[in-house]
Amino acid sequence: MTPVQLALVVAHRLRLVWRRTLKQRTRGVKAVVLRGDAVLLIRHSYHASDRYMLPGGGRDWGETAIEAGIREVLEEAGCRITDVREHGCFVSHADGWPNEITLIVGQTTDDPCADGRELLDARFFPLDALPSTLTDASRRRILEVRDGLPPAADW
Repeated sequence: MTPVQLALVVAHRLRLVWRRTLKQRTRGVKAVVLRGDAVLLIRHSYHASDRYMLPGGGRDWGETAIEAGIREVLEEAGCRITDVREHGCFVSHADGWPNEITLIVGQTTDDPCADGRELLDARFFPLDALPSTLTDASRRRILEVRDGLPPAADW
């Protein structure tokens, strides 16, 4: 693990402790990025590095969910997304505080590139061959989008 990755791990853990203590609602975004019949998945270096998940992150002050999703996908994987729409808004308490997550869906023709610092991997997987190490929440959201289902009540 590089010093930068170690710093990311420590900062992430401190942020989790702070949020659990305050239980203050956070606002974030996740993105289902499609390229044909494949979906973009990432693995972080600092959190659940053995699990694939959807790209995303926090929303900046005054930023819409779509703006945040476009920014996060570009920052994390280097992909520009188009035809972006909101799929749904969810509240997750899985980490010990209320986290409002808006799911967006978009298209890209770009090839992803993990930065090797924040992301260990960023690549497309066929919608009918998702990895076994995909997080459960990401799998549920991808299947909703793939099958044209409405958003579920829970993240």
